[in-house]
Amino acid sequence: MILPIRKYPNQTLRKKAQRVEKITDSILALIDNMIETMMAADGLGLAANQVGSLKRIFVLNTSFDKKAPEPLVVINPEIIFQDEKEFIEEEGCLSFPELYLKISRPERVKIQAVDNYNRDYILDTSGILAKAVMHEIDHLNGVLFIDHIRPEEEKILQKYLKKIKPTVK
Repeated sequence: MILPIRKYPNQTLRKKAQRVEKITDSILALIDNMIETMMAADGLGLAANQVGSLKRIFVLNTSFDKKAPEPLVVINPEIIFQDEKEFIEEEGCLSFPELYLKISRPERVKIQAVDNYNRDYILDTSGILAKAVMHEIDHLNGVLFIDHIRPEEEKILQKYLKKIKPTVK
């Protein structure tokens, strides 16, 4: 089932997600729906907060070939390594349709997580996938990509915020 994606300034986006203690049928259904929602929205990643659930879960499409999606389920992620070297690249978010900002993210990130079969694993990513991992972990912590804005992007953000809601600051 495709779920509605919460758009900014929905307050769920600013809340910290809670650890998943047990993988139940309802958690598995949420994951399946999140994958379907992400793929339908042509997204690279989707955090549970974005569909109204405060569970520490996100999904990624690790394939950039739309004909052969490779979804990855990430439950209870913990950052175990974050490169000091960063790169700046344009970033978007399904909760901010049509907004793209140049954001600085670590070049390489390693996380420990659990998959939907309750198996522990380590994911070592770099480049665009490292950026996506950090973006989704931020979501789980109630942090949005606009919180990482660079000064030269401020005008773009302000113009966008005025367009979506004149009272948002």
